Amino acid sequence: MKEYEVSDRKLKIAIALAVALIGWLCLHGASSAHAQTAPSNLSPGVLEIVRLSQAHMSDDVIQSYIKNSGVSYHLSADDILYLNSQGVSQPVLTALLKAAPDKAPAPAPTPAPAPQYSMPPPAISQPSTPAPVVTAPPSAPLPGSEVTLNYFQTQLTPYGGWVDMPGYGLCWRPTVQDSQYGWRPYFNGGHWDYTDDGWFWRSEYPWGEYAFHYGRWARDARYGWIWTPGYEWAPAWVAWRNCEAEGYCGWAPLPPGARFQAGVGLLWNGRVALDVDFGLGPDDFYFIPFNHFWEHDYRAFLAPAGRWPELFHRSIIANGYRFAGGHFVVDGIGRDRIGFLTHHEVPLGRIDFHDSRISHARELEHAHAAEVMHGHGPEGRDLHGDERRDFEHH
Repeated sequence: MKEYEVSDRKLKIAIALAVALIGWLCLHGASSAHAQTAPSNLSPGVLEIVRLSQAHMSDDVIQSYIKNSGVSYHLSADDILYLNSQGVSQPVLTALLKAAPDKAPAPAPTPAPAPQYSMPPPAISQPSTPAPVVTAPPSAPLPGSEVTLNYFQTQLTPYGGWVDMPGYGLCWRPTVQDSQYGWRPYFNGGHWDYTDDGWFWRSEYPWGEYAFHYGRWARDARYGWIWTPGYEWAPAWVAWRNCEAEGYCGWAPLPPGARFQAGVGLLWNGRVALDVDFGLGPDDFYFIPFNHFWEHDYRAFLAPAGRWPELFHRSIIANGYRFAGGHFVVDGIGRDRIGFLTHHEVPLGRIDFHDSRISHARELEHAHAAEVMHGHGPEGRDLHGDERRDFEHH
């Protein structure tokens, strides 16, 4: 008890000194070169706090990250001067000081890495299982649909560039990843809503209506995240995993090798993909605690990278793909289950299309899929009898 009181007293003294130092800076100023130059021994964890602050994250979000990251922060006077010069607030500095160990610890394992959005760019951090090379010919727009490659080029070119990728063909690279460190699709700039078509990714980007509901995503060592065009609409082209024992759910962008066939669903390696992993590994998934599933910004709540293998291997596949009235539905973990696990009512959201051409193309897809499922289309041969019933039941 006495040892605890001494440690608590030391912490209070350290916080008081830090506050006094900041106050002195505000009154008297400090050397510009000294304040704005990062100390040579500044830890990566402290640098992440600077990035969070410069990204205009709220104090509550940054403090939550500090509390949940499991990292111990050792701040010197130079560190505090530098953090103050970079706009880090007093409440955040106080939280950093509170996260310092009570006494010098014995050698310990490396602290947990920072959240996913501060990971090295994809050029350095590669998926554990590369996206398979697409050998089958790409899908084509339905007759009468205005959703074509030229259409995608017109809509997406203002927000990125096009590159010709071996095995994939012409792909689009969003420029947003150049300004947002560690950017990832279906993670930054959006959130989940449940709709009649299942889990719908509601993107904040002006191009999200195209790139998150058509096509697939892949990581490339040179270009980072690239989008491969596709002409079938879905609420989101992702795979889901459920790790209830640890209190986490996870999702990952589907790779280009996940092919779609009207009236059948997704195919992987030439077979109907009911509950398959699509070759995705631990570092392809974004694992978020169930109690933060309804956030509109997941960056501060991503599981530490050190836990990804554990969460991946302790989770189960929960894609929930099915057809309903010609609609391809992505139920994932399921509406009722998510409601139970998040202790949150799951309202039924509405899908609004800003581009009427997408709405028209979607109607054509639904009609075509319904025909195929009733055996009137050229693709209906892939699911018959028990196999069709198996797919509809998953």
